[in-house]
Amino acid sequence: RLIHDSPSERFKVLGLTFTNKAAGEMRERVNQLVADASVRTLLTTFHSFCADLLRQHGHHLGLRPDFTILGQAADRQAVLDEAIADQGATHEYAGERLLPTIARLLDLNVTAEQAEKILSQNYISNAKQLAGIYKRYREKLVEGNRLDFGALISETILLLESKPAIRKQIQRIYPYICV
Repeated sequence: RLIHDSPSERFKVLGLTFTNKAAGEMRERVNQLVADASVRTLLTTFHSFCADLLRQHGHHLGLRPDFTILGQAADRQAVLDEAIADQGATHEYAGERLLPTIARLLDLNVTAEQAEKILSQNYISNAKQLAGIYKRYREKLVEGNRLDFGALISETILLLESKPAIRKQIQRIYPYICV
């Protein structure tokens, strides 16, 4: 309806979903309903949208456009093991056991500064050390020009919060966001 009722407008509608299959189905349905809808819509996944945004503007966070997305647990664990070693905690922690906690912090968009408080509130022993590992993990991802799926979203949120001009540009292009 937004596209159909505004043929002379220049705005685009952003439609976000979690799976590639759902994004494809959205594109197919919208294209059947409205001629040339693909020109005025971007129907994609959260992760794809975030990756595109970070490829364009990630340099503000220290990322190059050719960053790698770590999809395998072993790759994320290797980065986490390095972060654990950097924090001098190799005897206390193993990346394999700690990876779910780190992933959960990223999924909840917990900043490095908030991590200790959040971990303490959840009765995690050594919250300060774990927060340091989490912070170092995020730093190592960016330093290595790589992100995992949780970091794709967290870093995009950080970008949009820290760079109001980019946020305003996105809001101008996509005044309507459908999830």
